[in-house]
Amino acid sequence: MTSDLPVRVQRTNLVVADLERAYRVYRDILGFKLDFTLGHRPESYSFVVFQIPREATTGFAALSSKDQVRSLALTEIKGVELPEPNLPSSHALVLEVDDIDGVLEAARAEGLHVFPEETLRTHDGRVGREIGMLDHDGHLIVLYCILQ
Repeated sequence: MTSDLPVRVQRTNLVVADLERAYRVYRDILGFKLDFTLGHRPESYSFVVFQIPREATTGFAALSSKDQVRSLALTEIKGVELPEPNLPSSHALVLEVDDIDGVLEAARAEGLHVFPEETLRTHDGRVGREIGMLDHDGHLIVLYCILQ
C-alpha cells in the first residue's frame, strides 16, 4: 500500500435508535472500545447531513478498533420514528475478527439475526470463513477470518 494516496478512511458512522443497545453489539460482542460520548447538541452538523428532523434528540459515541482510533461512530436518534432498513442492504461494515465462534455465539445469545456461513476465498487464494449478521437497527455486519 502506498502512503501517497489522496484519501484515508477515518470512520463509519451508523444511525442507531438506542446507544446502550448498540453498545451490547459493538463494544460487548465485537470488541470495540468506547472512547467518548456526547449528549444532544442541536447545532450538530449531523442534523444536516443525516437529515435528522429538528424535533429529534441525538447522542453520539466514538469507538476504536485495535488498529485505529475512533474508527466507528454511533449516532443515536430519539423522538422520531426511524425508517426500516432498505433491501437490498445499501452498505455493510466488514470486520476481521479473531474469535469468530465467540462473536457468533454472543450475537445469537443477543438475539441478532445471523446469516448462514460461507467459505471465503480471497482474490489472492487465501481461504477463510465469512458470516453476515444484522445489528438491532438492521445494519449489515460481515465478519470474516482467514484460515489459510
